Amino acid sequence: MKKIPIAFLLLLLVPLLAAGEERFFLSAGAAAVVPADANFADLYGNAQVSPELRFGYNVLRHFHFWLGGAFFAAKGTIPIVEDEARASQSFLSLGAGWETRRGRRLQGEATIALLLAGFREKAMGATVSKTAFGFDVGLGLRYFLKKKVFLEAAVGYAGAWTAARTEVGETDIILGGVRLGGRLGFRF
Repeated sequence: MKKIPIAFLLLLLVPLLAAGEERFFLSAGAAAVVPADANFADLYGNAQVSPELRFGYNVLRHFHFWLGGAFFAAKGTIPIVEDEARASQSFLSLGAGWETRRGRRLQGEATIALLLAGFREKAMGATVSKTAFGFDVGLGLRYFLKKKVFLEAAVGYAGAWTAARTEVGETDIILGGVRLGGRLGFRF
């Protein structure tokens, strides 16, 4: 049943894509994420690899709207009790961007977005899940290999703040962190 609404939405996109005149772009890549939460970094490591996907539409010559998604998962060992812990964070961003020198081989980009971040951790027989709103800001540099194909290097920060209730008490959690990534993209 879930396939029918997705197929319907894809069919609706076909006329838009045909009339796009290079207004749409799609990019996929990965980023190294340095978690902003020190407790998370201590338990799961100082860097995580996060796949990313972005879809955007150029509204004006230099401005675009975009929708992006990313996630990462990590495993760690709780000190003293030596129990395994698993955690994941997922990010959905809806934002706007500004790009320089449209039509040139090298382009700069600045983005800002509203972020919906999710967190799930399973440790010591308990599972904690939280979602929170935050923001996502970034800077990127695009190099067009061909007229419609580009490589992008980007740096940014995605962060959301929430609190989780545990057996110890209420704990503040920072989701996200500094991101350094690369993407391959297509304009159509």
